[in-house]
Amino acid sequence: MKLFGAPLSPYVRKARIVAAEKNLDYEYDPKPSPVTGWDDYFLAINPMKRIPALLPDASRPDFAINDSSAICGYFEKLQPTPAFYPSAAEDYGRALWLEEVADTELASKIGLGVFRPVLFNLFSGKPANYDEADAGFAELSTVLFPYLENACAGDYFVGDAFSIADLAIATQIINLQYVGYGVPQEAFPRLAASVAKTIARPSVAAFVEKDKAFFAKMGMDLPSRL
Repeated sequence: MKLFGAPLSPYVRKARIVAAEKNLDYEYDPKPSPVTGWDDYFLAINPMKRIPALLPDASRPDFAINDSSAICGYFEKLQPTPAFYPSAAEDYGRALWLEEVADTELASKIGLGVFRPVLFNLFSGKPANYDEADAGFAELSTVLFPYLENACAGDYFVGDAFSIADLAIATQIINLQYVGYGVPQEAFPRLAASVAKTIARPSVAAFVEKDKAFFAKMGMDLPSRL
C-alpha cells in the first residue's frame, strides 16, 4: 500500500494513526499537498486534489481511495482488530456522525479560522494574524465546543471504547494546539479530558512528537493563546 499526504494534515494524521493501531504496513509519501503542489502522478490518481490518498496496490494507480474516512473504513475491513467502529447500530451511526462533524465543521473552523492565519502566514514569511485566529477561536468556543462537550457523556464519545469519533475530533484539535490554542478545560472539562486521553495513546503521541520536532527544527515556538 502507498499513502499520500502532508504530515500536518489532520486527515492524513487520522488515517496514519488508524494504520498504526492496526499494525498495517504501507509506504508513505508526504509531498503532495496544497503547499508543495500536485505532480502529474498524483493528479492522475486523485484529480480532486484531496489528501490523504491511498493506493491499496501501488502497481495499480488507476484504483485509489481518496478520502480519510473511506481510507479508515478500508483499513477496518482489511484488519478488523482493534475495532475503530462500534458494532451496535446506534453507536455505529453516532460514531460516523461525530467523525463527520470533526471532518467538516471542526476542520473548517480550526483549519481556516485559527490554524491557517497563524501557521500559513509564518510559512509564507508573514507575521501570524492573531486577530483573525482569536476570532476563529471565539467562534469555536461559542458553537462547536459546547456541542462536543455535551456529546461526550463518558470516557469516550461513543459507548465504552475508543473509536473513530474520539480520534477524528482529537486529531483536529491537535492542530489547534500547535498554534497555541486548545480546549479550555474549565469551560469544557469532558471534551478537554477526552482529547488529552486520545493524545496520550502511544499511536497518537508518536505523531505529535514528530510534529513537535518539525516545529522545533523550523524554529517555531508558538506562545499559548489560552
